[in-house]
Amino acid sequence: MRSRGWARSVGGAVAIMALVACRSGGVHAEPGAGGAPTGLGPIRYIGRFDRRDPAGPRFAWPGTAVVVAFTGTGLNVKLRDSGTSFFSVVVDGGKATSLSTSAAAQTYTVASGLAGGDHTVVLTKRTESVFGTVQLLSVSPVDGALRAAPPGAGRRIEYVGDSITCGLGDLGDGPMCRSSASTEDETVAYGALAAASLQAEGSVLAYSGIGVLVSPTSAAMPTMFLRALPDDPTPLAREELGRAPPDVVVVNLGTNDFARGDPGPQFERAMVDFLGDELRGRYPNAYIICALSPMLTDALPTSPMERSKARVSLQSAVQRRRASGDARVSYLEFDEQTADDGYGCDVHPSLKTHRQMAAKLVSAIRGLTGW
Repeated sequence: MRSRGWARSVGGAVAIMALVACRSGGVHAEPGAGGAPTGLGPIRYIGRFDRRDPAGPRFAWPGTAVVVAFTGTGLNVKLRDSGTSFFSVVVDGGKATSLSTSAAAQTYTVASGLAGGDHTVVLTKRTESVFGTVQLLSVSPVDGALRAAPPGAGRRIEYVGDSITCGLGDLGDGPMCRSSASTEDETVAYGALAAASLQAEGSVLAYSGIGVLVSPTSAAMPTMFLRALPDDPTPLAREELGRAPPDVVVVNLGTNDFARGDPGPQFERAMVDFLGDELRGRYPNAYIICALSPMLTDALPTSPMERSKARVSLQSAVQRRRASGDARVSYLEFDEQTADDGYGCDVHPSLKTHRQMAAKLVSAIRGLTGW
């Protein structure tokens, strides 16, 4: 049985554009072992954060990250999680390790036993908001102090999508496994892979089950796109949405709109409006790539010609934007996933399929930008 991008026990999630509210800032840093209080830390943030609570920034989108530079032999972080989230931890550019957080604990050791000196830790949220919203309360260098985090890459890519962009089930061992927090990893999904290959900073707005018209919640992507936290209806200020604009925006939506049946001409109209009013209106110079999902197929009788219908609608939406004078909008077709390349949980793309998607996206972005 073929699983849809919106069908899952824990709710939906779709990858969508991020980084817009990204900026450097400080968070309270507790004293390191044997050291004096470090005050406000010069931490760098990647992705969207809600900064309304003075106790510390909150974040929920997959792929959101903090970059912490320090001197010392280790680093502890204090996090408050509403659920159970998974993080990728990279110390000094080494191999990523996994950290699981929960509502039952707050202080976590993310680096230990290091040689004294300068170090950098990148802590990236692998999982989407349905698994938990996290608040960063403090960072504590061991036997040392915080220092200014290194600057980010000069190139920026923003991804807007659904469960595919979230990396739903990409760590799973086959189509019959059940999606969970432990089998979802945005950091090895196509968006993160493409950004790394292009030496760009990627950010993600993604939520499983979402589309341009449909959603597992009350908000489809054009509405959710405006939020700092996907499940909090409070919109970002317009100036926050325009901060640090991306050079490239990748929109991978439509899986859930067409998997539920032909949405008709309203899908194309909604996509044209989203590409123009929301994206082009805020990112006047960005290249916008509108992608066809690898999960849509014409092969099953339960989904008559959904891939072909989605292709026509997306291509037409792009053509309408270009006809209006927007030359920086283009169409990209991800190849349909196959059994030969394997499946992740709930028939979502496997790691092999994500690598193939990344390669195709890298080629397209290089052709547009010259990177």
